[in-house]
Amino acid sequence: MLTDIHADTAVFAKISEAKMHDKKFLQHLHPTKGSMLVFDKAYNYYRQFAEWTDEGVYFVCRLKDNAKAEVQETLYEKTLGKEEHGAYRIDRIHLRYKKDKQEKILCLRLVYYRDEQGRKYKFITNNWDITAEEVALIYKYRWTWTIETTFKKLKQNF
Repeated sequence: MLTDIHADTAVFAKISEAKMHDKKFLQHLHPTKGSMLVFDKAYNYYRQFAEWTDEGVYFVCRLKDNAKAEVQETLYEKTLGKEEHGAYRIDRIHLRYKKDKQEKILCLRLVYYRDEQGRKYKFITNNWDITAEEVALIYKYRWTWTIETTFKKLKQNF
């Protein structure tokens, strides 16, 4: 499901068989240049992310635990105290994917973040202009506002 954050309304929904892998949903999206898409780990599909990067479409996604990210450079690192939260590391990474039987590289920013409850997250994004705090906030809004509100509306009406 794709929602418009300004309208709080679903603008695209795709109903599929339960056995269809989540990442296959991405091929049905046609975002415009400058769009910001937000996904959970199940939607890690580097080839699609590379195509969107070339098209000027931005995304924030959690990195899968088994991802083989190659750190190219650590851009920021901070030791957080026990009660502190926020971004504590930012890396420039490479992720490999295949396209037309050739191995390609996708260069992304990896943001390590600890929330107020002490939970740790790893976010990947192709947007280099927003802050690490904004990356985490964009992802947080996906869950606390847009998705939950939309699912509630769907459950009530269908």
